[in-house]
Amino acid sequence: MPVTVTKAEQYETFGACVHVTNGLIELYATTGLGPRIIHLSLCGGENLFWTDPEGAADIHVPGLDLAFGKGDTYHLLGGHRLWGSPEHTVNSYYPDDETVETAITANGCILTPPAQKGTRLQFTMEVRMDPERARVSVRHRIQNVGGGVVTIAPWAITQLATGGVEVFPQSKQEIALLPDRVFVVWPYTDMGDRRLTWSDEFVALRPDKTPRPLKVGTHNRPGYALYHNKGVVFKKMWNSLPSAEYPDYGCNFETYTNKHFIEIESLAPLSTLMDGQSATHEEEWFVYPEPENLDEAALLQKYGG
Repeated sequence: MPVTVTKAEQYETFGACVHVTNGLIELYATTGLGPRIIHLSLCGGENLFWTDPEGAADIHVPGLDLAFGKGDTYHLLGGHRLWGSPEHTVNSYYPDDETVETAITANGCILTPPAQKGTRLQFTMEVRMDPERARVSVRHRIQNVGGGVVTIAPWAITQLATGGVEVFPQSKQEIALLPDRVFVVWPYTDMGDRRLTWSDEFVALRPDKTPRPLKVGTHNRPGYALYHNKGVVFKKMWNSLPSAEYPDYGCNFETYTNKHFIEIESLAPLSTLMDGQSATHEEEWFVYPEPENLDEAALLQKYGG
């Protein structure tokens, strides 16, 4: 079935958007601000992404107004966004509230907000939907347009609704007496948190309304994570480069949850960019109907790899 791409003046409370569908799945991406891919679902199904139309999870950042002159509030909005890693106490929260240049392509769109004032970084997301499968490619690009030198890694962050289960594989290797993997833990994380399950084959996270946030990261060598919720499995895949230098002690994958949402995050290697140079990072998304209440091991066996 051919991919249909149309502009919409309004999607819920998020203003102008572009709508992309192949008759199997559909998505909406904001064009009046952001950008965010604010909706992903089977056609006619529930949105898999968490959204925040009321600003319940807005972040108030000291120094944001001084740095960018746009107030001290960063609006998460929800859905899928592009950031740069390592996270910065101010620069990561650049207020992306301006109109996004939108180029319609045969199977999707290219979303280009204005270059960030102050950081002098140009972010771009390109969306391409498979005409025949429930599959989306999202290509992320960060370009240095400021004349200096910047070291950064494209960081692709997807926010999903709570109530499901996330599963990602353990990255085991047969290397005799040496350690084979590293887990990175943020200071607010309780390693014994009941939402986490540590297994020999996988790690699972069941997000709920628990107030305390939780975040862990690792080098995910297989390069994928699964999330089962609302009768649907969302699979996110990316390239894993074992010998590359990644942020956050070598993480190419991180996951975070709080009482509002869960984030499934993939990262590209760190790149040192001269003026005009750019770094890219591509993800593949798959959407599968799955009405059965599968446990973590069954999810990994059926949809992993």
